[in-house]
Amino acid sequence: MSGAGIDLRVENRFTIVTIALAITSLALGGLFGILQLLSRTPYYPKLVGYDTYYTVLTAHGVLLALVFTTFYIMGISTYILSRQFQVNFDPRMLWSSLAVTLLGVVLAAAAILSGNAKVLYTFYPPLKGHPLFYIGAALLIIGSWIYMVEVFRVYFKWRRAHPDAKLPVPAFGIIATFIIWLIATPPVAVEVVLLLIPMSIFGMSVDVLLARTLFWWFGHPLVYFWLLPAIAMWYYLAPRVLGVPLFSETMAKVAFVLFIVASTPVGLHHQFVDPGISPVLKFIHTIFTFIVASPSMLTAFNVLATLERAGRARGGSGLIGWLFKLPWTNLAFAGIIVPFLLFGNGGISGIINASFQLNTVVHNTVWVVAHFHTTVGGATALTFIAVTLLLIRELLGRELIAPKLAVAGIYLWGLGQYIFSLGYYLAGIEGVPRRTADLLYGGLAPPSWITWLQVGAIGGMIFWISGVILVGIIVASALFGKRVKVGEDEMLLDFKYTPVRNGNGGAVLDNLKLWLIVAIMLVVIGYLPTLAEVLGRGLVPAPPIPP
Repeated sequence: MSGAGIDLRVENRFTIVTIALAITSLALGGLFGILQLLSRTPYYPKLVGYDTYYTVLTAHGVLLALVFTTFYIMGISTYILSRQFQVNFDPRMLWSSLAVTLLGVVLAAAAILSGNAKVLYTFYPPLKGHPLFYIGAALLIIGSWIYMVEVFRVYFKWRRAHPDAKLPVPAFGIIATFIIWLIATPPVAVEVVLLLIPMSIFGMSVDVLLARTLFWWFGHPLVYFWLLPAIAMWYYLAPRVLGVPLFSETMAKVAFVLFIVASTPVGLHHQFVDPGISPVLKFIHTIFTFIVASPSMLTAFNVLATLERAGRARGGSGLIGWLFKLPWTNLAFAGIIVPFLLFGNGGISGIINASFQLNTVVHNTVWVVAHFHTTVGGATALTFIAVTLLLIRELLGRELIAPKLAVAGIYLWGLGQYIFSLGYYLAGIEGVPRRTADLLYGGLAPPSWITWLQVGAIGGMIFWISGVILVGIIVASALFGKRVKVGEDEMLLDFKYTPVRNGNGGAVLDNLKLWLIVAIMLVVIGYLPTLAEVLGRGLVPAPPIPP
């Protein structure tokens, strides 16, 4: 397939390969997820023993939080930007980025599956993993950097050709994603290369607080690396499916700008219980966390207002009458609305995580598991699955097998996620710890723990079954779906854009260099005093400990 005036065969092949790798990672990560979920639920089948539980949990987290998301975002970003900008990517940069990233994944996977990297996706020292795990993590980051450089090259080439043009919203979201990645990844690279690889190979002692601080500089912005491409798809697909304009493109761009400037200096809200960091600095990060919650609220308002506009245009009236006029059985609409509702779930619980007092109640409990499953497992993964279902027809030229079942699978995923999160939220409030293989504590655990964990497991099984259905439809349709020729006027995901001149206010929002500078300044405010305090008190290196 070609875009209007350029040949996109290379970009299409790259998108197909990376999304195929992403869906493979999703399937494997989901398998590891259901194994460990059932094994840690009281009175459920023990599918993995205590000796392999943390291997399975590490594989689950790494494959879904890092590998699945990275591959998918590389693929969908190439698809979107090449079409919106009408600029070709350099094939050498595309395939070299993929080769380095894939090599890193293979090395890390070999270390995990051998049982020598039971350090979870956060890889906190002084727990020690096999060197290949850390080398693989470093290569994954390097591969993503190679790709990121090419994204910025494509953007600047388009901007030079259209200096006064309005930046389209989907492309804005993708560029914002990689600006966040640019700011967030160097500290974790420093941690891996200078601290964790020497720890693993040479037995070097590592200061735990320094390593944790470097990790969470990266760890929370990672959430927005997942979310922004999904949000960009909501902003694009909702108007296309519903036949009405987005309520406010300006509001969408304001949200992306706020994500850029405030998503990184927030990591200390993951370290509220860590000694050695001033409560004043933690409070500053709390303020930034509440600031970065505001673009999520703007996104919720913008999408809901667009839905209401469409419902009323279709004849809906009264306070909620417009809801019944929306196309609930449409695949693309279901793929927007269910992730959007899960996003609301995760956003509200995230505010609680970031609150000084409330965080002490839910910290390191399964509440946190419920929270991030509704973000990466709900808003992000389900959006990516829905987009993949659309691309089967529009990119591969094959009809979906069982499209009604696919719609049912999306709603089933949402139902399972809500039951899972309800059980784990309530269990977390009662103090059930996360990451613990045996939650009965020799019979000392309160009976209410058992009830809510079993409820969560029922929800987990429901959305795992829906995942099997949806991934099965994707694979079967890609391989065996009926061949179909899709005209450009029939495509939902054509991402056509004709450059139009920007207004003054829009030009300020589109000035991404300005927002990058502001973001760096806020990171300096948030992290320079933190690192000065950690380093100034004197490091206390701890010797590595095998899990």
